[in-house]
Amino acid sequence: MGVDKQITKPGHGPTPQRGQKITVHCTGYLQEGMKKFWSTQDKGQQAFSFNVGLGKVVRGWDEGFMSMQLGESARLTMTGDYAYGAQGFPAWGIPPHATLVFDVEILKFD
Repeated sequence: MGVDKQITKPGHGPTPQRGQKITVHCTGYLQEGMKKFWSTQDKGQQAFSFNVGLGKVVRGWDEGFMSMQLGESARLTMTGDYAYGAQGFPAWGIPPHATLVFDVEILKFD
């Protein structure tokens, strides 16, 4: 499947360019049971910044965020091969090949 994006709030302007630094809010869930494993909006957390499209994050994030506009919110659903793959991410309780759901918003481009 890869990554599926459902827009929950439209954004405006251009989409980020490969390599551009973006800052986002995100909340991640295991699709099975919609169990939250992480959120930038939890107490003690902060917005997350990264250079998009360079493989520094899971593939579903790179592809999903590259298609989003500033201020846009969306739900990204990604199969395991676009998320943490065969290794999963045990520190966050993500099992191998898990399908993940992220509620995301692009806050700014640098």
